[in-house]
Amino acid sequence: MSVLHLLQEVAQNAQAAGRPPGGPPPEHGFSFRDALFELIQFVGWFLSIGAIGFRFGVVRRIRGISDDARRILAPDSAAMLGLLGVILLFVSYLGGPLVESMSANKAFVEALPKNRGPFELRMAMLAAALVGFLLVRGAATAGWALAAIGLLIASLFPLYTGRGAGKVNAVHVAAASTWLGTLLVLTIIGIRGVIKRGPSGTPRAELVCDLVNSFSPLALTAASIVALTGLTTAWMHLKRISSLWTTSYGITLVIKLGFVLIVVLLGAWNWRRVRPSLGEEGTEQTIRRSATMELTFGALVLLCTAVLVTLPSPR
Repeated sequence: MSVLHLLQEVAQNAQAAGRPPGGPPPEHGFSFRDALFELIQFVGWFLSIGAIGFRFGVVRRIRGISDDARRILAPDSAAMLGLLGVILLFVSYLGGPLVESMSANKAFVEALPKNRGPFELRMAMLAAALVGFLLVRGAATAGWALAAIGLLIASLFPLYTGRGAGKVNAVHVAAASTWLGTLLVLTIIGIRGVIKRGPSGTPRAELVCDLVNSFSPLALTAASIVALTGLTTAWMHLKRISSLWTTSYGITLVIKLGFVLIVVLLGAWNWRRVRPSLGEEGTEQTIRRSATMELTFGALVLLCTAVLVTLPSPR
C-alpha cells in the first residue's frame, strides 16, 4: 500500500480510531478541505521564510566572489518566491473562511476567527511582508527588512497570543521553514542558477561550496530547534505512548516521524560526506541531487503534517 493510500485510510477512520465503544466522539474529525489549506499554509511559510533565510543566512555570508557570481546570486528571484509564499499564506488564512461562508450561506466576516484583533494584526504583518518583497527590486535594503520584520512577527505571533501548544508549534513551523525552506530556495535559486549560468570569475563547484558552507550553520541550528519543539509538541498531544498505535493521530505521527528521520539522515549525509568534497569539478551536481532528494522527503513530511493537524488529539 502506498503512503498516500495509507494516509487516506487513516483519515477515513479518524472518527473511530482510538475511541472506546459508546464513548463521546472527538471534538472534530478529519477534513480534506482543512488539510488542503493547512498544506497551502505550510508551503507558504516555507517559501516566504526560506527566501528570508537565503537572503540573510546564505547570500549575505558569502565574501570575495566575482561580480558575475553576485549577479547570479542576486536575491531578486528569491524575493519572487517569497512573494508567492505570502500570497499562499493569504489563501490559506482567508480561503477556509471564504469556502465556509459560501457553503454555510453566511457572511464572510462571520466565518473569520472570533478573536478578530490578533487575526487582523497577523494579516497586516503579512501585508507588510508582501509589500517588502515587492520593494526588493527598487529598494533592496528596505524591502528585505520590511519583509523580514513582517514575517517574523506573523510567524511567531502565537508566542504572544496562543497557549502552550500553540507557542511551541509556532517555533516549530518557523524553524522547519528556516531549515527546509531555505534549502528549497538555495536549491532552486542558488545551486541551479550557478549550474545553469556558470560565472566566469569563480568556478561553479567553488561557488556552490561557498553556498552550502554558508547554509550549514543555519541548517544545523534550525534542525536542532525542529527536533526539540517537535518532540515537545508530540508529547503534549499524545498524552500516552500507546496512542502511537491505537489512534489515527498516533499512526499518522509515526508515518511523519519516519519521513523526518529520512530527511535528517539525508541532511547528515550531505553535511558529513557530500559537503567536504565540494569544490571539486562535478560535485555541484552531486549536492543538487542529494538536496533534491532531501526536499522530496521534506514534501512528504509536509503532507503528513497537513493531515496530522486536522486529526483529533488522543484523549
